[in-house]
Amino acid sequence: MISKINFQHFIETSLDKVLQLLIATVLFYIFYRLIKLIIKRLFSKYAQTDLADSARVLTMSRLTQSLFQYLSIFLYIYTVLGIFGLPVASLLAGAGIIGVALGFAGRDLMSDVINGFFIIVEHQVNVGDTVNFKNLDITGVVKTIGIRSMTLTSDSGALVFVPNRHITALANLTRQDSQLLLDVPVLDFSMIERQKKRILQVNESYANADFVGVVTRDDKVYLRSKLSGDYAEISLQKSEILSRYYENMD
Repeated sequence: MISKINFQHFIETSLDKVLQLLIATVLFYIFYRLIKLIIKRLFSKYAQTDLADSARVLTMSRLTQSLFQYLSIFLYIYTVLGIFGLPVASLLAGAGIIGVALGFAGRDLMSDVINGFFIIVEHQVNVGDTVNFKNLDITGVVKTIGIRSMTLTSDSGALVFVPNRHITALANLTRQDSQLLLDVPVLDFSMIERQKKRILQVNESYANADFVGVVTRDDKVYLRSKLSGDYAEISLQKSEILSRYYENMD
């Protein structure tokens, strides 16, 4: 049996396979390093033209490099299997079954990644922006923007981690002037004009505070004013102005 083995052919075939593997490895390495360098320089150049958005650029750069790395590894393994004559189609079919199983187990992770990708690409928020998640009733300042989650500092100072899959209704309070309503309940209808006069006196000290009028909400009557401006500033002004309203009404 051993005598029938063509050792010369076996050695030549093995050397040929090894040579192909070496050539493929060198080419893939050069290709990987070259594309990675191009990606890095492109994002670096963009970051220099948009310094205010450097956090987003850095996130996109890391994401792109990571995706390219996984793609390169997949193509390299596929090429190596082809060189050694392994049944790539059958292996991919088996991997597909495993992939389906993992897909069910990791659907939340994929939802985080996909939603995070669009948040970053669509430039919905920047680090330092004040945002409100309507569906979660969370308001805070963005500390980090990741492909899986977003980190906020809430009004109370707590650090909040929000998985991207839960971000379905995001309001960016920094992109344009915000408005807050200041409602003072009317307890005595005979005092409405007097209370209104006091509110107007307080509002004169704030250029961004305007008296709206008498409104009804949940079967209750209020004297309403409107505060406009940057959310971070007017959120502090709100408590200050309300305090002065009630102080004047003692």
